[in-house]
Amino acid sequence: MKEKLKGLFIDIVIYLLSFGVAAIPFILIENILLSTAAFTAVATIITFIFSTALKDVSIYDPYWSVAPPLMILADMIKYSLWNVNSFILLIVISIWSFRLTANWFITYKGLGHEDWRYAMYREKCPPVIFHLISFTGLHFIPTIVVYLGLISGVLAIQIETFSVFSLIGVTVMLLAVLLELVSDISIHRFLRNHKGEKKTCNVSVWKYSRHPNYLGEMSFWTGLYIYYIALCPSNFYYGLGFISIIILFLTVSIPMMEKHNLKNRTDYAAYKKTTSTLFILPNRKLKEK
Repeated sequence: MKEKLKGLFIDIVIYLLSFGVAAIPFILIENILLSTAAFTAVATIITFIFSTALKDVSIYDPYWSVAPPLMILADMIKYSLWNVNSFILLIVISIWSFRLTANWFITYKGLGHEDWRYAMYREKCPPVIFHLISFTGLHFIPTIVVYLGLISGVLAIQIETFSVFSLIGVTVMLLAVLLELVSDISIHRFLRNHKGEKKTCNVSVWKYSRHPNYLGEMSFWTGLYIYYIALCPSNFYYGLGFISIIILFLTVSIPMMEKHNLKNRTDYAAYKKTTSTLFILPNRKLKEK
């Protein structure tokens, strides 16, 4: 626990410094989309510098959940966006952020304990190639796709009027957070009860989807887009950046996790044959030979 708290303190200091430096271009740039982009870009670069110096890419892990509500709040303050849409989205995004950050903290072991994906790249690649992958694929690309997904929210908080149809988006976002929460609780309990057994979690929502947590994450950003287009349907194309998040999960996160689970869990192949990849669906029946 001491190592975990020490790492948490260091991470907090790094994030305060990163966001503090990022506030400079954010204040200087007038356009809201450009200033928000500059903020998250600079903060990511500073975080990357620290993660490289400390040899721990996982320092970046909580950025995905911590940055969005901070960017929305910063936009509200700088541009005096005090309206019903800004308050609703700040609350909902903060709820999402709290759940995701809390889940990160539960699994956090301290400074130097990298995610298995980062450790794999570090082991297989020469230092120069690894740092290139780290900067682009492990830091900046996630930052870019989160920013693209958040554009719907940045646009929505600038609109004074409220649409009752935006409640559809709120519902989708909150249900997505609930799905993620149920996924977290059930898998943490399962892994605790079957520690060291290398068994696949096949209880609760995991019985019907191999990646319900990813489904929840993709659904949240989809809900944010729905919230925006309900306010401004004629400009629906401005918020389509959320699709990049879905693409990231479908082409990178899920395939990588599938490969890892097949290698490390003896029963995963059988589980894969009967369980939906993403959506919550009834189990498939195996054909009898």
